[in-house]
Amino acid sequence: MLYNYGMTKNYIDKVFFKSSSNMVEMPDESVNLIVTSPPYFNIKDYSKDGTQQNKIADSKDGQIGDIADYREFINGMIPIWKECFRVLKPNGKLCINTPLMPMIKKDYSTHYNRDIFNISADIQQSIFNNVFGKVGGRGFYLLDLYIWDRSNSTKNLMFGSYPHPRNFYAQNTTEFINILVKDGKPNDVVSKKRKNKSKLTQAQWVKYTKQVWSIPVPNKKDASWGKHSAIMPEEIVNRCIRMYSFVEDVILDPFTGSGTTLKVAKQLGRSYVGYEISEEYKTVIEDKIDRLSKDFSGDDMFVEEWDGEPVAKGEKDSKKDIITFDSDEWKKTGL
Repeated sequence: MLYNYGMTKNYIDKVFFKSSSNMVEMPDESVNLIVTSPPYFNIKDYSKDGTQQNKIADSKDGQIGDIADYREFINGMIPIWKECFRVLKPNGKLCINTPLMPMIKKDYSTHYNRDIFNISADIQQSIFNNVFGKVGGRGFYLLDLYIWDRSNSTKNLMFGSYPHPRNFYAQNTTEFINILVKDGKPNDVVSKKRKNKSKLTQAQWVKYTKQVWSIPVPNKKDASWGKHSAIMPEEIVNRCIRMYSFVEDVILDPFTGSGTTLKVAKQLGRSYVGYEISEEYKTVIEDKIDRLSKDFSGDDMFVEEWDGEPVAKGEKDSKKDIITFDSDEWKKTGL
């Protein structure tokens, strides 16, 4: 289904409290980047707060996280990915944060050992098999895959057959960030001023493009701590937005949750659009956006200098991450 609203942009910097499976408010090809973290299957009750003790909302029709059957859960997101394709501009990126889900024997007694639901791979394949471009080919391609090493993971230990072989289990301390790209050439013009405002320092480039991201799980410093059952780290969003968008671009999160993507987008001088099915999180989202740090806002984004280059506050890197090229080496990179 196509929606064309001309130059109207009354969706900018707004959150729509409804399912993102039908984003009628959004024109075609109106978004530059999508950063999101879908529900983690049935491991969280999204009608409860971050402690999973207190009920704060009624269960909602269309809440993907309430689906009990895994295959239905994966298929239930396909309409949302199709809408993401529609609203995303050619060459726009879709960044999806997903975990592995080990299902233990007491919950699934169909087999002797545990089974891991690879949400990352299954979402990826559901997109490749169901979201198509205008000429019938695949709509999205896999551009990159990053591994989030939860450097302060509080997950329960996975003992398996400890201390004896043969069924040791890996500790579940990583998640994935799939970077999908919509097929097509960029169709917008970016001014030199916007490019200069958006460029990464060499230290940031080296740090962000390492395939393993060691980032802590959000703690009490996060405005939505204890209020939402699944908080995405701001640093994951920060890296995705800096790498795949320019200042003044439009960033979408179809599973807004506590509003992390929206907050970071605003911090980094981008516009945002959010969709969240549970209106009970409206206050949580507004509080997070309202508590923006000036350290990352507007023209003050780059305020420190290190080795002669501007570095965003809070993002100083050690000198071991600096690479030096001579002119011939730099030309060989093709950058």
